[in-house]
Amino acid sequence: MSKASLLWQKIACIASCLAAFSSQAQVVLSADSTRVETGNALTLYLRYPSQLGKPSDSLTFGAWSEVLPTENIIEQSEWTASNDAFYGKSLTVLFFDEDTLHLPPLSVGLRNGKQLLTNELELIVTATPSPDDLNDMAPIKDIHREPADWTDYLPWILGVLAVLALLGLVYYLVSRQQKARVLSRSMALPPHELALKKLEALKGKNLIAAGQIKEHYAALTDILREYLEKRFEVPALESTTPETMLALGNSSFPDTLLAPLQQLLEQADLAKFARIVPEPAFHDESFMLAQQLILETQALAHPDHPESTES
Repeated sequence: MSKASLLWQKIACIASCLAAFSSQAQVVLSADSTRVETGNALTLYLRYPSQLGKPSDSLTFGAWSEVLPTENIIEQSEWTASNDAFYGKSLTVLFFDEDTLHLPPLSVGLRNGKQLLTNELELIVTATPSPDDLNDMAPIKDIHREPADWTDYLPWILGVLAVLALLGLVYYLVSRQQKARVLSRSMALPPHELALKKLEALKGKNLIAAGQIKEHYAALTDILREYLEKRFEVPALESTTPETMLALGNSSFPDTLLAPLQQLLEQADLAKFARIVPEPAFHDESFMLAQQLILETQALAHPDHPESTES
């Protein structure tokens, strides 16, 4: 496009604004150019003095429907107040047919119920030049880009979540199989043998030396309670220390071992729940006492228990 044509467009745009101010229109409707090629975006501007009142949030385009379909208005900004006491709003529109268009006055509603009218605006829509007319083409406008939205990445997010869920399921199934194999091996051992093996494994961890007192006594009492529950059929794992002692008192558990067991469990409870560290000598004593309790009661099962005759 020649420099003379560009100058003519600017003059026509300025003349349109001046005509709007001189007429009875209270809202100035202007465009960044009065000529536009088909398929190119064009920006329209609405502007009126803020002393007339605040604009309503919505703007209807019924008056333009025959000239500019609503779907051709691809973007509109919010009303904003400028420093020079004006309210302004921009509209981005597209035209697809070559023609000379006359946009009739548009009604702008205010919050106080008043209606303001814009001026008319003439636009010339020209066909996009053919390859032979490339030298006369107007500068290509930038692509109209929509702002990024998190929903644009939703397919990727769902894909990642699906992969993570699949990996989690595989890990769960593998872990479950491993636990089932360990459990099957454990269930084949008599309770006292299983408990003694777990005590040896706990001893090998050396949690006391690592300063993990609470963890040591939690593991120690879990091993002992599991053994008591299996051997004497009392709910030791789910019971408090007083409840466990009461249940054992009504079982075949030896009376002579009740006091040592109660002392061990109570000291362990203090270490687990009150974080009271027992005397250093008690660490070894409690471990040996647990072994002693298991060894001395390994054949004292419930009268109906199939292992009651084990030595």
